[in-house]
Amino acid sequence: MNSEEEEFKAARRKVRKLRHFYSHLSTYAVVITFLHIINLLTSSYYWAIWPALGWGFGLAMHAIGTFQWAPFLGPEWEERQVQKLLDQKRRQKENEGPATD
Repeated sequence: MNSEEEEFKAARRKVRKLRHFYSHLSTYAVVITFLHIINLLTSSYYWAIWPALGWGFGLAMHAIGTFQWAPFLGPEWEERQVQKLLDQKRRQKENEGPATD
């Protein structure tokens, strides 16, 4: 597979992730609005905050995954970890030295 095809597939995956996130966000907005209306019309206890907070936390996690907002675990972190492991392996090989019989 050439690099153009790989780039195209990566772009398609990114767009699919965005579409799923925006669909999730839209559903959240509609359902939570509906729950708040029901809550205001039927109860003096403000219970609609609990599903809004719980689902909102899940939505925030979805956003972090979609937009890669976790700087401490983002692509740069991954690259640093890969380099660190490669350096460790290189040092191990250097310390072992040439095999002697």
